[in-house]
Amino acid sequence: MPDPDHAPHHASGNAAQADFWTSGPGVKWAALHETLDGLFTQVTAELLARARPRPGEVALDIGCGAGDTTLAAADRAGADGHGEGLDSSATLLAVARRRAGGRPDVRFTLADAQTHPFPADGADLVLSRFGMMFFSDPAMALGNLRRALKPGGRIVFVAWADVARNPWNREAKAAGVARLGAVPPDVPREPGQFAFAEIDYVTGLLAGAGFAAVAAEECDTRLRVAGRAAEAAALATEIGPVSRLIREKGGTDADRAAIAADLASRFRRFETAERVEVPAVVNVFAAVRP
Repeated sequence: MPDPDHAPHHASGNAAQADFWTSGPGVKWAALHETLDGLFTQVTAELLARARPRPGEVALDIGCGAGDTTLAAADRAGADGHGEGLDSSATLLAVARRRAGGRPDVRFTLADAQTHPFPADGADLVLSRFGMMFFSDPAMALGNLRRALKPGGRIVFVAWADVARNPWNREAKAAGVARLGAVPPDVPREPGQFAFAEIDYVTGLLAGAGFAAVAAEECDTRLRVAGRAAEAAALATEIGPVSRLIREKGGTDADRAAIAADLASRFRRFETAERVEVPAVVNVFAAVRP
């Protein structure tokens, strides 16, 4: 997922998404999974605090990637519970299965959650860390996930707030554009990293899919990178909008290095004694199946 804000849109299901996340971009995210889990440590904690997986529950983790949130949910569900992670990337699921080490309370499924035939009324909880914004038909996907929940079951997921409030992406794009020139603006609500930035749009989707007790809130958080600004900048040029700019503008390794140097200067203000902590804003959505 190195360029999630520009993962491909497609007309028929999410096959192109699967190709995108399984190929080169997915390979890169698989290689960086430990660093990326560290980046999202605080986001994951916020998600789990709101989702509250309970002992004995069945938790479905949508867009589970390399399995970090699935394993955390399964830990909380305990020996009598179960965690299942779904993703369309075989590359990332291979990492997730390796990390699970054959745990009987964890399963990973290669599937499109928009159309997957979930057992009806089977799950207590659906959760997701940045995995819900890529569906070609989010209304259809949410309806399918509602049917997967037991009556009274809950859905809790995190999505990015507006890019203007998220300097990790905002500054990376600015540094890339300064070096390589502008690209067309993103289309609001198109599948991608910021598709769920509008709270009213997403709460409307949840209500339209048949959920009740729909709630949403903005959450201030931080993205954490061990090391100094140079390490944070190097990571941000590998997994964000810089990848798109380099691809579309025919950028070189020298361009990437120059962008990273510029970005390091922008990130320096976020350095602490222990790490780099880049402020971020996410939207947290929650609802219940009646």
